[in-house]
Amino acid sequence: MKFQLLAALPLAALIACTPKAEAPAEVPAAAEEAAASLPTCAEAEAASGGQLAMLTPCRLDLGEGRSAVISSADMSEGDGLLRAEITGADGASLQVIEEDATGVYNYPYLEDLTGDGLADLMLPQFTGMVNTSYALWVQGEDGLFSRAGELGGFDITLGSDGLIAASGRSSAAEWETGYYSFENGALKEIAVVVTRADFEDGEPASDPPACEVIRSADGVDIAPYCQPEAEAPAE
Repeated sequence: MKFQLLAALPLAALIACTPKAEAPAEVPAAAEEAAASLPTCAEAEAASGGQLAMLTPCRLDLGEGRSAVISSADMSEGDGLLRAEITGADGASLQVIEEDATGVYNYPYLEDLTGDGLADLMLPQFTGMVNTSYALWVQGEDGLFSRAGELGGFDITLGSDGLIAASGRSSAAEWETGYYSFENGALKEIAVVVTRADFEDGEPASDPPACEVIRSADGVDIAPYCQPEAEAPAE
């Protein structure tokens, strides 16, 4: 019994003399510092341009210290993954959003497309010669995002009528504009309009009309979508 007690003393003394391990540094604080050190996506785009095989990691500022931290996988083989991590003011991760992308990357951006005063997230999925296809993620009052659908074109705006207008070129003399509402958390197509350039005097007339509603939702009055004074949207 005495032998067992004496044998245990060195181990007890060793434990007593070992300094206590320090608490690890807080991860959120480190994450907050890392996010703040990133360039904004506008700065990264100004420095490197678009049409890239990989994006420079960057951030979109959501206000109140929150950010969307943007990163991407290498798209050298033609397929990639675009990632947006929503972080709080303390740097903690709140949500991770991922979208498949094809061809080349362009930088995402924020735009209030629902008219509620909250910035929504536009993630580019595919970019052609002129038009870009986006996944629209709408921000809720809780600061988190939900996928509402996809929009494509070279000019996407919220109109005074409360509809989202997405205009894209189909040729040098023809473009298509889709009009959408945002209902029950998703995009709803209201009308699609094809507009063609006016012909100069002496040029042969074209069989298709200069403006044509090619698709519309049930009950929609299509007359306002083709006004004589309609002009091509600025590029």
